[in-house]
Amino acid sequence: MKADRDKHIIEKYESYPFRYEQAVYKKPLREHEKKPQDLSNVPGVPGVDFPIYHSVPETSFSCAHVPIHPGMYANVETGCQAYHVCHDGREGHQGASFLCTNGTLFDQTKFACDWWYNVDCSKAIEHYKLNADPRTHTCQSRSPKNCKKNRMAFTIGSHMISVSVG
Repeated sequence: MKADRDKHIIEKYESYPFRYEQAVYKKPLREHEKKPQDLSNVPGVPGVDFPIYHSVPETSFSCAHVPIHPGMYANVETGCQAYHVCHDGREGHQGASFLCTNGTLFDQTKFACDWWYNVDCSKAIEHYKLNADPRTHTCQSRSPKNCKKNRMAFTIGSHMISVSVG
């Protein structure tokens, strides 16, 4: 009896008419030859003046060893070409990993990739503490109330620092 009722309901509704034809793959008119990467416009010598990784390599970097969460951290084992965003652990022990384009390195003072000759990677770890500076890193919460509630103040030298803790 239930099957008859269900059949009646199904027959009552018509299916939507098919509106779109599936796209058909068209092969390109001519194949593009694979050329080696052109670094002629990048100042310096690749592999000498700056690293040339094509993907983020596996290193010993761990978000467990950095002072502030959330934060952005240069990976000095990659010559600062790679950097990590450490937050709540969603991306694993290294956080979300990113790679600066060839010829650029992650500048820990600017939290951005910059030309290799503008970045002193040897001082990156000294600048990890800049992640605590509220002028460069503000609360990321969707609710302003959470930003006020989850703040902690502490003093470094003569500077009072306020950071997000949640």
